[in-house]
Amino acid sequence: MDPQKVILVLIIIVLLVGLAWELKYIEDILVEASLSKEERCERLCTGKGEVAYVVENSCYCKEPISFRKNWRCLWNVTMEENELFSSRFNTTSVRNIAIKSVVKYTAPNAPATKVFGIYNEVSNRIYYISDPRKDEYVADPLETWNNMGGDCDDFSILLASLYEAIGLDASIVEVYNLEQGHVFVLLKIEQDLDSFLKLYKTILEKYTPYFSEKPFNFVVFVDDRGECQSIEKSIESGENLNSFYLVVESTTRDYPGSHDAFKGYENVNFVDVGW
Repeated sequence: MDPQKVILVLIIIVLLVGLAWELKYIEDILVEASLSKEERCERLCTGKGEVAYVVENSCYCKEPISFRKNWRCLWNVTMEENELFSSRFNTTSVRNIAIKSVVKYTAPNAPATKVFGIYNEVSNRIYYISDPRKDEYVADPLETWNNMGGDCDDFSILLASLYEAIGLDASIVEVYNLEQGHVFVLLKIEQDLDSFLKLYKTILEKYTPYFSEKPFNFVVFVDDRGECQSIEKSIESGENLNSFYLVVESTTRDYPGSHDAFKGYENVNFVDVGW
């Protein structure tokens, strides 16, 4: 072949490759421009093997969350009645609040979304305010919501009412020792633990600054103490649980399951406020 023709062909090939590269570059720019801030952040972080978190229009890449399962096995538990709590419990007055708290997220009817959405709404709105001295005042849920403040029992009644208003089974737990007492919420999650944590992990990664290993506190109820050993072996061997009770600390601004609210207290009462 004529050397000049060879050179001409090579030049044409180089030009075509350059054109293709230029077109690909333009395409990437157009695609990038069409993405939302969240999508651009996710694209950037995925390339680093990390997860995206967007807050105040800023993109952060962080390590994926993993859960450290902290659990308690409790046996022969009886749910008690407490008129002070049950008389304040009310789902109808806060149902609209509950729905608006979860529909802003993906899969709003999933247990993990309900758990996070309601807690996030309450923890960002309600501030801890003490009761009057020597007077145990328990507010109804709408009162706490409108006043934007209350103590642990007010938080718990509000949370329990909101959760029950959209189909979760909530109970209130009273714990106390010689010096002080506390009230928080238990949620019965009627979904297997692995499926719950899979979506919960995605939600916490997307909507909170948390990353890396985080605690996840839950409770298993059994009929007698002997069953706890079997449950322990199952969990340690990586077997799944068909259902569990999530510990929802009432007055923190973290995430449901972040704290062992039983710790430090010797006496426990379980109160059934739902229907």
